[in-house]
Amino acid sequence: MLAGSGTPFDSDKHLFEIKWDGIRVLAFFGEGVHRLQGRKLTDASERYPEIIGALEALPGDGILDGEVVVLDQDGRPDFQRVLVREQTRTRDAALVKASRHPVVYMAFDLLYRNGEPLIDRPLIERKKLLTELLVSPPSPIVESTYVLSQGKALFREAEARGLEGVVAKAISSRYVGERSNDWLKLKVRRRTDAVLIGIVRERGTRRVKSLVLGAYDGEELVWLGNAGSGLDQKTVHQLGTELEHLSAAAPPNFRAEAPGDIEWLRPALVVRIEYSELTRDARLRHPVFIGFVDKNPSDCLRPERP
Repeated sequence: MLAGSGTPFDSDKHLFEIKWDGIRVLAFFGEGVHRLQGRKLTDASERYPEIIGALEALPGDGILDGEVVVLDQDGRPDFQRVLVREQTRTRDAALVKASRHPVVYMAFDLLYRNGEPLIDRPLIERKKLLTELLVSPPSPIVESTYVLSQGKALFREAEARGLEGVVAKAISSRYVGERSNDWLKLKVRRRTDAVLIGIVRERGTRRVKSLVLGAYDGEELVWLGNAGSGLDQKTVHQLGTELEHLSAAAPPNFRAEAPGDIEWLRPALVVRIEYSELTRDARLRHPVFIGFVDKNPSDCLRPERP
């Protein structure tokens, strides 16, 4: 079941839980079958042997829905670290990586239990059965807790802690194998101002594909990433006018190895960017172009993680 998108709200008809930034996985357990299945129906069991071991300790049989995450020292999901585990292809390699990148399975739904399908039951009933199953959960399986009604307060807490956001779920909702607005993603989005230091064009055309973004770290310009989302024809036309006299060699004091065939620009224009979070190497994740800003480029400082 996949979620639609929304904005923060309160409702006594919904429960609210943290949106865990990881790898979505169904977990099957019982009757000698212990398996993890990814979004594309691929078998993920070899990548996370510690979760398989925990599933073997659960009583009876069932199917869990949840998210595989790797937590940082502050208890926040680190998507880059879980990707290290997701790209593992053998059990032996996964066991080696497990010591450096231990995973947690955040279980948030129970779809089947002891021979009985639960998908047509209201979500709040499935949650209660999940709590009963995981009253003493075997590590690294953890129940993803929730709050009732107070969606705005949980969203503010997620924002303050640098988390990806919140998921709102109708307490009466049944589980459907498709996208549904009974579940809504309430994603935290952040904004920063960045220096436009180059563009990348679509291959074989003059059309702008993405903007190359930078910011100052002391005297050095550092690369923040490329933003392709948010560009429209009006923006592209405006860029064509603005960029006529800005062509340049790579910016001085530029510290990065930005990928792609870049047309470098003098660092004179500032753009406002919306993004989801900073990666560990200070890149903007999911950057979206918002517009041009009348601001001194030297005032664009590299953003820091919350």
